[in-house]
Amino acid sequence: MSILPARLVLAAACIAGLTAACSAPGPAGGTLHGHLYGIGGPAPGLPRRWPGTVTVTGSGIHREVTVGPGGTYSVTLPAGSYAVVGHSPRYGAGLCRTPGVAKVRSGHSATANVLCQMR
Repeated sequence: MSILPARLVLAAACIAGLTAACSAPGPAGGTLHGHLYGIGGPAPGLPRRWPGTVTVTGSGIHREVTVGPGGTYSVTLPAGSYAVVGHSPRYGAGLCRTPGVAKVRSGHSATANVLCQMR
């Protein structure tokens, strides 16, 4: 009769769903959401929601999020501070930015709109 190491027994119990010890919480997170906007340009210069991509980077995090025709995005992230930039085919090769750093708090939702400044 062989004796199995405790870690192996616990891993087998986790796979079988026999213990709650496997469901230890991971890092708490929150949601970052917003819009990708084209702003400025000819009068009236009102914000226009654009499709494209938004890239979110922070401590060990790099996420690319697709932005649909309605211009909205949403991503769940660990709590922390993030730089958010965007690209839209309607803006050419330019980089769209958020004004400042986005801060995500555990269990909360934060907004970071990405702006493509038209001339």
